[in-house]
Amino acid sequence: MGKVFTYINSPVNPELPDAEKAYKMFRNHKDQNMHYLMIRAGLETNGSDGELMVSSNRYALQGLWHLTILRFITHEGELNFGRYIGVNQWLFPYIGFDYHYKKIDGDPIKQTDYKNLFGQISNKNDRKTIVAGIQYTLPWLVVADGRVDCNGKLRFQLSREDVPITKRLRFNIMGNTDKEYAIGFRYIVSKWFALSTHYDSDMGYGAGITLTY
Repeated sequence: MGKVFTYINSPVNPELPDAEKAYKMFRNHKDQNMHYLMIRAGLETNGSDGELMVSSNRYALQGLWHLTILRFITHEGELNFGRYIGVNQWLFPYIGFDYHYKKIDGDPIKQTDYKNLFGQISNKNDRKTIVAGIQYTLPWLVVADGRVDCNGKLRFQLSREDVPITKRLRFNIMGNTDKEYAIGFRYIVSKWFALSTHYDSDMGYGAGITLTY
């Protein structure tokens, strides 16, 4: 109700004679366009993965990383910048950069993920490319993400974070057309600290802790 300055056919408020001007002043106030920082970092036996985001009411800078040197040598990072569209902000077009390195033992052609589900040869063993895509939030807060990179390679992904199983237990799942998938659980101990475990198709199985800010 803090954003309602007048109703249709309502009498003029003597303390607010110009409702349109007052609303514009309200929208331009710094409190209505604050910036927020979020970081979630997992430290587990298979390496480290996490995400970060800096956002305002309409714009967001999103990043993620996957690092491991145990079972596989994998380094992955994505950084995207975009704008939320619409009143409900379900739509998020973005541009960004994707870096992915994966050390492969043996013949790459014999790997199960040599080609993606679209039949395109995967370059995830050494990928450095600009990407453009669109995220859309589906029912049950499932995020659908479709993108294309500068090499013409397509990727479609579905993911869901923080599915509440119990008051403290959370579940997450992800899969995409690059034949990457992940599934995991977090048990929330405090606002900043959680016990976590997950399996990642590139990183393998791991267990440890997750820190959230």
